[in-house]
Amino acid sequence: MQGDRQRQITRTHWLGVGGNALLAVLKLGVGGLAGSRALIADGVHSSSDVAMNLGAWLGWRWSAKPRDRDHHYGHGNGEALTAVGIGLIVVAAGVGLGWMALRGRSSVGPDALGVAAVSVELLSMVLKFGLARVTASRGRELDSPILVALSRDNLADVLTSGLVLLAITGAIFGLRWLEPLAAGVVGAVIVWHGLISAYEGLGVLMDRAPDHALTAQIVETAAGVPGVCSVDDVRVHPLGTHLRADLEVGIDGTITVAQGHEIAHAVERAVTRTCARVEEVAVHVNPASHSNAAPGSDPSVRA
Repeated sequence: MQGDRQRQITRTHWLGVGGNALLAVLKLGVGGLAGSRALIADGVHSSSDVAMNLGAWLGWRWSAKPRDRDHHYGHGNGEALTAVGIGLIVVAAGVGLGWMALRGRSSVGPDALGVAAVSVELLSMVLKFGLARVTASRGRELDSPILVALSRDNLADVLTSGLVLLAITGAIFGLRWLEPLAAGVVGAVIVWHGLISAYEGLGVLMDRAPDHALTAQIVETAAGVPGVCSVDDVRVHPLGTHLRADLEVGIDGTITVAQGHEIAHAVERAVTRTCARVEEVAVHVNPASHSNAAPGSDPSVRA
């Protein structure tokens, strides 16, 4: 089952790489021949999408490696490190593109190459919308946050291609100032996407709590396990592709060690069953009379 999931995720990643590579070649080629600054800018955008899709796949494969003697918590942060690197590269590409947009001018005209430029952007919108639908569906079906994120990027690219299409059409009819303006906007979009990628990757590397609502759900789930008197502390640790939760719970101090051990395992099973993204749970038990929680404290704020 896990092998089939990995194969489907891999196929979806390569579908994105192939689609974006095709668009990059068409946009850069036709844009250069037609003299369309906006289409060239969108070609650079598609090239950055190839890098993002390929980097996401490589990071996912790296992070899926099991734990070993040198990496006790696995390689999950490899995906986050990849996201930071790709984000910085994409930011640099966006800044360079914006600089080119300010210095260049459009020469696209009402000829066959102008029609080809418009046709390429129409194809881009159709193909990107299809990729957005496929990646969103597979992301939800396979519970893959990476694919869901790529689907949002594909959907945003549909809007970007629409803007470029309007700019090329306007330039053909004499509004040539629209092309460098559109190229500058595309450059800003590329920079924004790169910054988001780098920020999210750094968040994982710096152990930023992924979701306070998830922490509250873990507290509620653990508190509902029979034998748990209190939930004293919860810490959620992102490990790239999944999450690890460390809990301290209070139990009756008069029961046997074996009974306390069984309660801890029951908490682990309950949390992993209820919270899909939490794959590892470590539970430390305290005698309820020696609980670390202050009266009226909320353990969710410690995550």
